[in-house]
Amino acid sequence: MKESGQKRVVGLLGVGFDNEDGHIRITQGESYKVMMGSGGTHQTLQKLCQEIEDAVKNSGRPLDDYSAEELMEMIKKLY
Repeated sequence: MKESGQKRVVGLLGVGFDNEDGHIRITQGESYKVMMGSGGTHQTLQKLCQEIEDAVKNSGRPLDDYSAEELMEMIKKLY
């Protein structure tokens, strides 16, 4: 349950730094954005963010109901 003033997760952002082909890649999901990276890196980040988004949906709680610590615990369990 949300408490006033408590920091919450509002979205996921994946950024790839290995783009050498000059192609601008941006993918947006319901609760995430993936930007840049090589084709392979971008795809990997997109898959990772989508799996996290799916796990959040399956939990029955909205993403902004999670603290950063709670989300990290969920991610550790996934991977």
